Amino acid sequence: MRKNINQKKMTIIFVSVVLAIAGVLLLLDYAYSPVDVIIDPGHGGKDVGAEYNGRYEKDDNLNISLKVSELLEKNGITVAMTRDKDKFISLEKRCRIANFRKAKIFVSIHRNSADNAKGVEIWISSKADDEETELAKKILNALSKVGISLDRGVKNGYAQGDGDYFINKHTKMSSCLVELGFINNEKDNELFDRNIDEYAKAIANAITEYLDKENG
Repeated sequence: MRKNINQKKMTIIFVSVVLAIAGVLLLLDYAYSPVDVIIDPGHGGKDVGAEYNGRYEKDDNLNISLKVSELLEKNGITVAMTRDKDKFISLEKRCRIANFRKAKIFVSIHRNSADNAKGVEIWISSKADDEETELAKKILNALSKVGISLDRGVKNGYAQGDGDYFINKHTKMSSCLVELGFINNEKDNELFDRNIDEYAKAIANAITEYLDKENG
């Protein structure tokens, strides 16, 4: 009996040590593997985001973000994603990943939702500097050239009151939140579905152009 208890204790200790080591290795990977760009597909898992006729924002966000990430890598940009599958990631963890990886820019990709609204807008911090503003403008201009229902502009702060979006407030690099059309607007959905590859290319090329200028 005592032998069985000791074996159970050793098993528990072993599992605890393995989990602790795995946690440290993950932390070290975030801390010591800098990347140029973090692409953040909004929502995920139990957090579906906006919804319209069975269409979930989290899915649209992930689909285009995967394409943006792939194109950035082809452009020679080091990139990481906060999620690459349908998984819930807290806002705190998204920012922690970006800060640990010492990214130069953070781009969060979303779909919007509101009554009788259409178009694309990009949100930046209420305290955004010129570089952050330029990043957002480059992305919006590139998307506009592909074709969007309405250019709603680059906006500072938070859509629902004072302050900033969490990711813009708590990341330590230039960041922006792209609202890529309204999920409850049929025209915006049509444009998103038809132009998803071109939208992804526009975002990736705008990011690459921004980084080239910063590094040049």
